[in-house]
Amino acid sequence: MQEFFPMWQGLTRVREGGSPWGHGPLRYLKYLGAMITVSAACYPAGTRRCWTRRARMVAMSALREGAVRPWLRAAGSCALLQRVIAKRPALLERPYRPLGELGMTFHERASLVADHYGVMHATLPLSLCERVYLDGGVAWQFGDDGRYTLRLGDSGPNPKEGELAFYWVDSATDTCLAQLSFYLTHGYDGPAVFIGGLQGPKGEASREYIRVSTKSCEGVRPKDAVMEALLALAGHIGARRIVAVSRANHVGRQRNTPREIQADYETFWRESHAVDLPDGNMSIPVLQPVRDIADIPSKKRSAWRRKQAVAESIRARVCDTLRDSA
Repeated sequence: MQEFFPMWQGLTRVREGGSPWGHGPLRYLKYLGAMITVSAACYPAGTRRCWTRRARMVAMSALREGAVRPWLRAAGSCALLQRVIAKRPALLERPYRPLGELGMTFHERASLVADHYGVMHATLPLSLCERVYLDGGVAWQFGDDGRYTLRLGDSGPNPKEGELAFYWVDSATDTCLAQLSFYLTHGYDGPAVFIGGLQGPKGEASREYIRVSTKSCEGVRPKDAVMEALLALAGHIGARRIVAVSRANHVGRQRNTPREIQADYETFWRESHAVDLPDGNMSIPVLQPVRDIADIPSKKRSAWRRKQAVAESIRARVCDTLRDSA
């Protein structure tokens, strides 16, 4: 680890067509030596399959030098990304694996990760970004006696689906009832959001946990809660659009044995007024249409108002925290 940072800094200072290490075969050999050091930082000795994973990373770097160098330069040019890498060097290995959505190239994956941290650094206070990535995240309590926690943090167990995630956690059972993972991206007209996945709990008791949570929150389901939080964040950063991955394009399908996506993504995205895109994904409006209360049967209006109050509370508390962190 002591050799990692000087070596990485040497790699990030390389400009197109030049190198601090000279030219020709010697330059290439020194580049490979640097990548060996980087791979050791990503996979410390004693971790699972560390030698195999190091060898794979170095081999891919040897074949893709033209793509790897721009990724390392991009990582070295973003202050937030540098801070996160300093604590978690394995982040440098992200583009070497499938992420985002099905079929992305190394260059596209590297750009997606670099863009995320660049947009986040530009649109959110550094103190908040550091809380999210270095201090366990930001949390809000909801439900009876604060039983349910909404948390904004890194994508944890689902790093292929996003670099950021909202979680809805039942603290009484220590169960995550919903996780919405996403990236912040550069759109042609401003910031945008790409949702890479929505995960729910496993196990026989999960349906009961979800039912209890929904009842406690006046009909707002766990997956509704994380979507409301995402809409609040998207509005706060001035996102122009939200793109949500489809089941057909989910990154889990980019494997030797494609993973069967159980969640009905398209139906849930359409609940947020999503429309189909030519590439198979869906576009969700950042500003959601407001339902006219006259369209609600009179007997259900009180319940609808209570549900809306919880949803508005989620959005308001997320926005308040984002503003107060500035």
